[in-house]
Amino acid sequence: MTGFGGSVKSCGRCQLGRLLRLTLRRYRGRHLRARPRKRGPAVVGTAAAVLVGTAGGAEAGSHRVRPGDTLSSIAGRYKTSITRLVRMNRIKDPNMIVVGQRLRVPGGGPGTRTHTVRSGETLSSIASRYGSSIERIAKINKISDVNFISIGQRLKVPGSRSPAGRAPTGSPGSPSVSAALERQARDHGLDVSLVKALAWLESGWKQRAVSSAGARGVMQVMPGTARYINQVLGGGGHRRLRFRNMDDNVHLGVMYLRHMLEIMPTQNKALAAYFSGPGNVKRSLDKRQRWYARTVQGLRARFR
Repeated sequence: MTGFGGSVKSCGRCQLGRLLRLTLRRYRGRHLRARPRKRGPAVVGTAAAVLVGTAGGAEAGSHRVRPGDTLSSIAGRYKTSITRLVRMNRIKDPNMIVVGQRLRVPGGGPGTRTHTVRSGETLSSIASRYGSSIERIAKINKISDVNFISIGQRLKVPGSRSPAGRAPTGSPGSPSVSAALERQARDHGLDVSLVKALAWLESGWKQRAVSSAGARGVMQVMPGTARYINQVLGGGGHRRLRFRNMDDNVHLGVMYLRHMLEIMPTQNKALAAYFSGPGNVKRSLDKRQRWYARTVQGLRARFR
């Protein structure tokens, strides 16, 4: 019985040792082995987010999604709609696109052409002519001051349509804007061509235009200027003029222009005062003020 008992004891140790060694080996294996990473799609945006100026080109009829892209920005880039992109690519969730995904897009993508600046042209009028934006043209050409371009300057212009004729067309609401400019110019005794030329230089007749300084609308009226016109110049008489409203914006701008023409010694200095404020107009106009006045005067012939 002793020998048998000793044999059992000896076998028990062996089995226990093997079990401990196996457990330790398995533990070390789990501890040291790198866990496999789950590589799912990288979500980069939603259809509601609006990010402009995404980098990189695209092959004809297709676009590869890059970091920062959204369906909204891609639709804007190719002059189409989110709905059309969803339908073309059979996208189930329009709020999610992934990096590297290739999307079908209408047309061959935005082209780039060269435009030579002519007398009376502005970044606003050039952008409208080619179906682009002031911001995109400024970025491509590394223009630091969007209010200053020179005659003969060659610009790279992105856009999906061929250039329109020389006559400015304005925004889709330009007929009503044109009528408002004419009405306010006549009501305040100003030359219609002068008012239209200034408004075109300021915004391209776009009420939605907003400058980096906070000027808004067709006449690019600053909030402080609107308050001054309402409180000091009489505004709309019985009511307060609102610069966010197109008709009121034109009214405010024309009133301010008339005021500048009344207090400044020359028309060009009045234009310079509208551009940079009467306090900044010295005995001689600076380079930007001369450019502004000269450009407005050059545009007037297109509105006579």
